[in-house]
Amino acid sequence: MTAVGGHAPEAGRRPASGIVWARVEDGFHVGSRTGEFVGYIDRQPDGRYLAYDSRSRCVGSFPELTAAMRALATPAPADGLDDPQPIELREIR
Repeated sequence: MTAVGGHAPEAGRRPASGIVWARVEDGFHVGSRTGEFVGYIDRQPDGRYLAYDSRSRCVGSFPELTAAMRALATPAPADGLDDPQPIELREIR
């Protein structure tokens, strides 16, 4: 299983989304924040990633897994910064 989370806040940086991603099977990831389901990501045969919210509504198609993860990390903090949230990929066995 693979879990994905954000970096710890550092001075001058926004805190990460707090979402933990679990790779349920190859190409299928499920996300939760403090135990609440936020959505899932399904890799398509052509390599795109479809992101679905907590109500199974498709929020978009993305060329990279991390872009799909960011799409489900909304609402973004309203701090006026446009830089993307960092995403850390870790494999947990």
